[in-house]
Amino acid sequence: MEKLNSHQWPIFWITVAVITFALACRLWTLLPLYTDPALRSRTQTLIQATAKREGWLLSGVSIGAIDAEKIQLHYRSYVRGEDPISCYNVYFSTGLLSTCEDF
Repeated sequence: MEKLNSHQWPIFWITVAVITFALACRLWTLLPLYTDPALRSRTQTLIQATAKREGWLLSGVSIGAIDAEKIQLHYRSYVRGEDPISCYNVYFSTGLLSTCEDF
């Protein structure tokens, strides 16, 4: 126990650094949503329209990545047992839904 007490601060700071790094990586992929209000509005409209068209629950949709031309969505369909996760690209220009090749 004495050994753990002497290492508690380095353990704490390493934990803080790991959590900060994980959050920074996630923030970096979603940065366009935070910096561009027009993109944020178009994204919201496109995701809601796609979920309604496909019959998805919005709680099962998460954004994997975003850029100026498309959104990468991860959809978790709620079923009994293991919930399968599917990856889709939705294009801003056409609203077309296609599966991800690299998922």
